[in-house]
Amino acid sequence: MGVPARRHLVFLAGAGVFAFSVFLIFQSLAQLRTTLHPEVYLQRLSLIFAALMFPILTTWWRFKWIGVNILMIFLMIPLVFFVVSVTKIPVFFWVFPVYAILMLVLYRTEYQFENQLSMILIEEEKLQDEINNLEVVFKAKGEGISTFFEKYSTYYNLRKLAEELTMSLSWVELAQKTVDRAMDFIPRGDYAKMTLARSDERNLPVVASRRMRPVGRWTAKQGDLFDFWCIKNRKRLIVMDTQDDFRFALRENEKKDNLRSLIVAPIFFENRVSGTLAIHASRPNVFTYDDLRLLDAIATLASSAISNAMLYEKTEQLAIKDSLTGLFVRRYFYERLKEEHRRALLNQKTMSLIMCDLDHFKECNDRFGHQGGDLMLVQLAEILGQSLKNALIARYGGEEFAILLPETTKAEAFKIAEGLRKAVETTPFHIRREKVGMTVSAGVSNLPDDTLDIELLVHKADQALYKAKREGRNKVCVSTS
Repeated sequence: MGVPARRHLVFLAGAGVFAFSVFLIFQSLAQLRTTLHPEVYLQRLSLIFAALMFPILTTWWRFKWIGVNILMIFLMIPLVFFVVSVTKIPVFFWVFPVYAILMLVLYRTEYQFENQLSMILIEEEKLQDEINNLEVVFKAKGEGISTFFEKYSTYYNLRKLAEELTMSLSWVELAQKTVDRAMDFIPRGDYAKMTLARSDERNLPVVASRRMRPVGRWTAKQGDLFDFWCIKNRKRLIVMDTQDDFRFALRENEKKDNLRSLIVAPIFFENRVSGTLAIHASRPNVFTYDDLRLLDAIATLASSAISNAMLYEKTEQLAIKDSLTGLFVRRYFYERLKEEHRRALLNQKTMSLIMCDLDHFKECNDRFGHQGGDLMLVQLAEILGQSLKNALIARYGGEEFAILLPETTKAEAFKIAEGLRKAVETTPFHIRREKVGMTVSAGVSNLPDDTLDIELLVHKADQALYKAKREGRNKVCVSTS
């Protein structure tokens, strides 16, 4: 039961007490006229007036001063005067000072109660303000913690990515791993790619890509104008809508429905921008500047890893390739020769070896100097590379070259060597703006026709070469069993 309902119930009880008391007063007054013991009824009247304090208290509780004033002025005062006029005893005026004292006590009590209530309300407001402030602080702390964990997660994932990128020395593998992880970090995009210009800066091939959603056709093999803009300006790029960006005035035939927003970050190699890492989306306003900063961080990590991989590849190439001709060196050739020899024996396959060198090379050196001889060797290496696409070619020493032909018969090898001899004979060599004719001699040996031993295979090819030299040069000879 609520407070208002309880107050109504108590007030009704007080009203009932008041009505019953008035009834008893009139009964006592009636009995007083005929009784021989009036003091009994006078005492009863005094008790009834004392009992009327209960209705006063209930009226105060329910209506405060207004209700008490109405009760006193219109009911209690006339009632007291009526009793005094009937009994002719003014002692009943004691009711007024007693009720006045009661009113004073009630007033003081009410005043203190209201003051305490005001203080409580003030304290409640303060506490509510503190609660609100704490809620704001808690919310801010919660958001801060959430942001902290989000940043921690991002940094942790970047650290893991850095560790992953150190696990490989293949720049191709690193490029694909970078693209995959970039899409994992920023999954709102539809397509990610990495472009890399290794030598020709005008050519910007896509070396790795990943498509998250089957939206449109993503078949680009070259970088677009956004990639070239990033390379030219050496800074990252964000485009909210490709069809409404003043920096890129696209013609109608250049606008693509599957490319509406994008972020691009540069890939650095040896302090120059050599490529880009980009994420595209088919919807506008997909990416934020936080996404761009994250992509830039990924590109920075990838730049370092890919640079190391490329430098390693370059170092490895220098270790196995001749610095002048670009062909393999003798040491690496022997390693590959051993591998192919083992494979040929296990699979019972044939294998041929061609040894060749330039005729009259010493005379060329004497005529044009060592620089002229070097140019001669470089041009011969170019002819070998163009004529023999699937062969393993090495500079064996000086002007001598070795050519390994897996799964090739002696007849096929002779035909290849003869074609090479004719190509050299018919190609003019340019040395200091002068055309010079050159020829080569070659010797051919074969496994298993000539031998099963690798050292003997090389020796027989050398013997066939020397035979070609003795028989007049510009000739191909095959070894005999």
